This record gives sequence, C-alpha cells and structure tokens, in this order.
Amino acid sequence: MLIDARLLDQDATIVADICIVGTGMGAISVAHTLVRAGRDVLFVEAGPLKAARRSRPAVQTENVGRPFGISVSRGLEVGGGTAFWHGVCAPLDKEDFLARPWVPHSGWPIDHAELARWYPLARDFLGSQDAPGATAQRDGPVYPAPDVLDAKPYRYRVSPFRGKELLLEWCRHGRARCLYHATALQLLQAQGKAKSLLVGSAGKRFRVIARRFVIAAGALETPRLLLNSLQQDDAPPASWWLGRNLIDHPAGYLSQVRFKRPFDEQSAGEDGSGPDTRTMSGFMLRGEVQRRHRLPNHAVFIRKGISRLPVPTAAMMSFLGMRGPRDVAFTHLASLVRHPYILWRIAHQKLPLRTRSRYGDLFFMTEQLPNPDSRVRLSAGARDEFGFPIARVDWRLSERDTAMFADYHALLMASLRRNDSVRGLRADPVSRWEETVTSAAHHLGTARMAATPEQGVVDCQLKVFGFENVWVGDGSVFPTAGSVNPSLTICALGHRLGAHMLQAAR
Repeated sequence: MLIDARLLDQDATIVADICIVGTGMGAISVAHTLVRAGRDVLFVEAGPLKAARRSRPAVQTENVGRPFGISVSRGLEVGGGTAFWHGVCAPLDKEDFLARPWVPHSGWPIDHAELARWYPLARDFLGSQDAPGATAQRDGPVYPAPDVLDAKPYRYRVSPFRGKELLLEWCRHGRARCLYHATALQLLQAQGKAKSLLVGSAGKRFRVIARRFVIAAGALETPRLLLNSLQQDDAPPASWWLGRNLIDHPAGYLSQVRFKRPFDEQSAGEDGSGPDTRTMSGFMLRGEVQRRHRLPNHAVFIRKGISRLPVPTAAMMSFLGMRGPRDVAFTHLASLVRHPYILWRIAHQKLPLRTRSRYGDLFFMTEQLPNPDSRVRLSAGARDEFGFPIARVDWRLSERDTAMFADYHALLMASLRRNDSVRGLRADPVSRWEETVTSAAHHLGTARMAATPEQGVVDCQLKVFGFENVWVGDGSVFPTAGSVNPSLTICALGHRLGAHMLQAAR
C-alpha cells in the first residue's frame, strides 16, 4: 500500500512490526528478506514518488564544507539513490577491511570473508552475477605491471536495478506499505528502547509505532535523525563518532595514456557475464605496494578518449548523479555544445559502440582518509518546518588526501611508462586534481561500524550502541570507503542485516 502522508490527520498513528526510514539501496536490501518472510514492513520516505529538478528538496541541509560538485548527490524520492545508480557492481577489496597504520581509524569489525558470503546474493538481487572465471582485463588496453598494479574490474549493468519498481510491486500486492512525503523527525524512546517515530508532513505531525526500527536514510540524514533523537532527556549518550567521518570517493579525470595500438573498451557479454553487463578495466596498487609506500587503496580505470586534449572534468562530473532528462539544466545543454566529448562519453556508456582509439583517459576513484572533522552535525540556527535542527554538512578533504594522491599518481605514471604497449603519457599536475575533483555521490561513514561504542556508532550487526531495537542499514556504517561504488556492499550488508533481524525474531 502506498500512502501519501500529506493526507493523514494531525496526530494520526500507524502501527507496524518493522519501520524502515528511507527507500534506497540499503532500505530495499534490508526489507527484501523480511518481506519475503511475510513480515509487516513499513517504509517512511521523505520524498515524493518522483522528484523533479525544480522541486524543493524534501529535506534541507546547511552546506558549509567543500561543495560536492555534482548535480544530484541524494535520491530524495521513492527508491532513493537507486534512481540514479549507474549499475556498478564491485566488491570491496581485502585491504579495505584491514587496520592500516597509515590510514587513520581504519579497520572493520568484520573481515572480508564475512561479507564475501553475502556478495553473491547481492549480485543476484541486483541482476549482476559474475561469470565463472570472468576477467575484466582480457580485452583491456593495458596489462598491469606485475610489480605495482593489480587488475580491478568494474562491472556495470546498462539497465541498472531501480528500487522503486520493486517497492511499488510490494505495495501493489499488499506485501509492504510505504509512506511518502513523510520526513522522519525523531525517535521517541524510553530507557534505550525506541517506542515510536515522530514524522512530519505538510505541516502536520503523526507517529509510527513499531517493534523495530531501521534507519537507512543515507549518511547525511541518518546522523541528523539520530542526533535529534538523542537530545531527549533520558536518551542514551550519543557516540562521539556520530556524524563524524563523512567520507566519499573523490573522483575525476586526470592525465592520459597513449597506446601503440588502438584499443576498444570491452563490450556487453564479452566476459561471459551476460548481454546487459559491461566491464571497465580498472587497476589498483598491489597490497604490498600500498604497505611499502603507505598509501590508501586508490583505483583508476582507463576510458577510451577521442583526442589528446584533457577531459573537461568539471563539466563532465556535473552530469554524475543525474536521474535522466528531468535533471538537465541549461548549463548541461551548454556543456554538451561546448564539449562534444561529453556527448561522446554518454553514447559510449549507453550504446554498444565499437570504435577504437589510441587515447586512454584516466578516471580515478580514490579512497578518502577517515577524518573526524569531516562531519554532519545539527545546525545551530536553521530549522525545518517542524522546529527540528537540519543537518549541517561539512565535507572536507585534507592535505594528506592530496599528498597521498600525488604519490599514488606518480607511481601509476612510472608503471605505465614501463609498459610495452604504451607510446606516451600526458601527466597532468596534481593541482588540477585539487581544483576539479568532486564527490562521487557516495556519502559514507557518519555512523561507522565498530567493536565498541568508543570506536563507532553501530556494532558488527549494525545495531546502534545504546538502543536495543534500532539498526542502521545504509552506507553510514562504512568505517572506510575503499575505492569502488558502495552499492553492492550496501546491498550485501542490507541482506545480512535482514537475515539477522529475521533470525533474532524467531
């Protein structure tokens, strides 16, 4: 059942077994197991069924840090961030789970093997199963130097999973309920047990009473809801980490490699993974090289270029996160006219074009260092229409982030120069990276998973420390970000949490 919260009466009460705040990748993944088991699940979504570019965002933020630099970074509508997900399905690496002394506050309380059990289920759910023995590098433009680089494939679906379609199907068949235009304001609790959720819509307030609550509102809104909830007099103390460690994947184009022979990016189905799945050739530093040079787990993949000219990075990245024609602004149209590369790149992303080129533009997906000063807190002055503080967002990249990227970039360029298939390189200055790098719309880390309350916000089962019936089911729980799109990992963690909640209720 779909319920427009604007039509509810003031002080109305809705009862459910499990209330999930949000409808994005994490929320849908947690719910999947629960809905299939016949549990009573109610979603609470702040946004509309479909948001328009000119619509006022359902939830406001106060941004005081580095701009994210992209058109859309949050999916404030039914389906959440799956509305603009590009379909990249890549797992975290083993290195990402380790405590690395040169990466502050690193180390997950679960290991890679624990999450590896859930990745196949997540891939199947998202329609992106790996083929046995498939490799992204077979037809790639360059093989990694064995002393420095390892292959790191990035698989993506041309027609990505959209959570809205599945959620609407559940609602049509009476398997779940979804409140939309419904902003979660505060968990009302007593002695560490959440009793109900205060929700606002169209100037009215109402309550959702549930036995268990899952917050999956994203790394900007999840800490806002928890911080507002923990301001109550008898609430458990908030973890020092709550809202801190706002991390992302600083991303963008820099430098170019020119090959001796033209190459073609791998087309659909060539690695045996299916006609709707394509693969980009990516590389990462080998684990021992990361340890020797004390570097994060950055990654790069090679995109086919059309000339030796630099990619118009700022204009290109402004298209990241777009949900389709509804998000196109005049500035985007102007960029298409001014920079034919962008139109060419979009065509190669969507169509099975088989053109060849000697130019390989380098696109970097980097691991941001955990940083407690990069954070989300409650605004000191700005309030929503219901009188609650909104989120004050302060995303920061540190000097160490830039310095470590410069060292990584130098190692990569040196490795490519030694490669027999390379004719030449254009090594751009790192200052250009500082000027043009953007968010990848991968907000993470503000309710980090840890073994103890002193180290994080949720435990290894994603339950909020201090609460007995509240869990977090989104990218907020990542202690570190790795260097891949987080959707597959969020989906795996969500299914793991759903199974845990189902087992615990028996």
